[in-house]
Amino acid sequence: MMKTMLRLAAGPLFLFLVSCGSSSKDLKEPESGVARYRALAVQKYGQEAEFWFNDEKTAVLCLKKSKPSPKNPQQPIFFFVFDLSADSTIFEGEIANGSVGWKDNLTVLVRTVPGMVKSDETSAARKSGYIFDIRSRKTKSLDAANVE
Repeated sequence: MMKTMLRLAAGPLFLFLVSCGSSSKDLKEPESGVARYRALAVQKYGQEAEFWFNDEKTAVLCLKKSKPSPKNPQQPIFFFVFDLSADSTIFEGEIANGSVGWKDNLTVLVRTVPGMVKSDETSAARKSGYIFDIRSRKTKSLDAANVE
């Protein structure tokens, strides 16, 4: 009788643990390329690297924001885009000051802070930076793109 009760109690517990294991696996990062992009980021940027996945988790944006210093008052940002399905870096860049992030699932938006801005209207309305398309692996100037 005791063995039967133990089996009845162990069965649901086992099912619960198995179901928790599979659902937690879904919340993890994609399996393909995990070690490689992290190893590259640590090699390039040290432990300060940040990781931002696109919505479909097919690519990851790895970046490091350096702190401004009296010698260099701008905030340098170093980054690369890693394609998880190809298990390789598809784009790498750095900017002196600005921001880098996903615009949507397939494009990375890189905004830069311009140095000397002229006072005429065309320069004031001009957008600084570019968009990187992970499908075509090409960049397009923000001035030429329709970006909000």
